[in-house]
Amino acid sequence: MIELPGETEHEIERTQSYVIFQLGGEGYALEVSRVQEVIDLGHLTQVPGGPRWLKGVINLRGHVVPVWDLRIPFDLAVDAKLGRSPCVLMVETQLANDIRVNGLLVDRVSDVLDFNPDDVQPAPPLGLGKASPFVRGLIRHQERFLLVLDVDRVFTALGSSLTAGGI
Repeated sequence: MIELPGETEHEIERTQSYVIFQLGGEGYALEVSRVQEVIDLGHLTQVPGGPRWLKGVINLRGHVVPVWDLRIPFDLAVDAKLGRSPCVLMVETQLANDIRVNGLLVDRVSDVLDFNPDDVQPAPPLGLGKASPFVRGLIRHQERFLLVLDVDRVFTALGSSLTAGGI
């Protein structure tokens, strides 16, 4: 293993990689281990009668995958400065003992960064709006905070919408 100056092998092993993405003008972080891939938003098939935050389903190599827009439950605006099509984070989620692949519609994926566990600060109990129950921590990065998303908590809390939508 290559050791970087000033970092011991123990410190390198402790870091966690995060996919950094933008959603409604805010920066979010999600563990790389939870993200299968990032794809460009292609054709979505609408699901009549589905929950409002279900944008549709896509065909991913022969599998039907629901694509969810977290702007709706988080009460976020669409980023007007986007200038390009949004993309989809294909994430593994666990609801009860069932592991599923779901797509999360995001404005853009900007980076993959490594942080130490000590860099993740507890989320404040107030001030994060409707996203509060879904954020498990904050990471200070470039004079701003990244909200560390807990996708299992998102789909557990919004699980009634999943079962009501038949997905």
